[in-house]
Amino acid sequence: MGGGGDHGGSTTYKGFTLHHPKRWHVVTGKGLCAIMWFWILYRAKQDGPVVVGVILGKDMATTLMAMDMNMRCIVHDD
Repeated sequence: MGGGGDHGGSTTYKGFTLHHPKRWHVVTGKGLCAIMWFWILYRAKQDGPVVVGVILGKDMATTLMAMDMNMRCIVHDD
């Protein structure tokens, strides 16, 4: 169970044996990583202005001022 011979390369470092991944694991991992970053950049392109507050304009400034005033009340109440 679980034993077996040497089925590929492995590296021993400070007593731990690290087995090298198979090629399909490496290719699949890189492909999924690329898809993840494409999705993140696509969503940033679509939603970025709203998240940053460029489209909200005055409403965002009003919200930030209200948050700042609220934080001042919390700090001065102590």
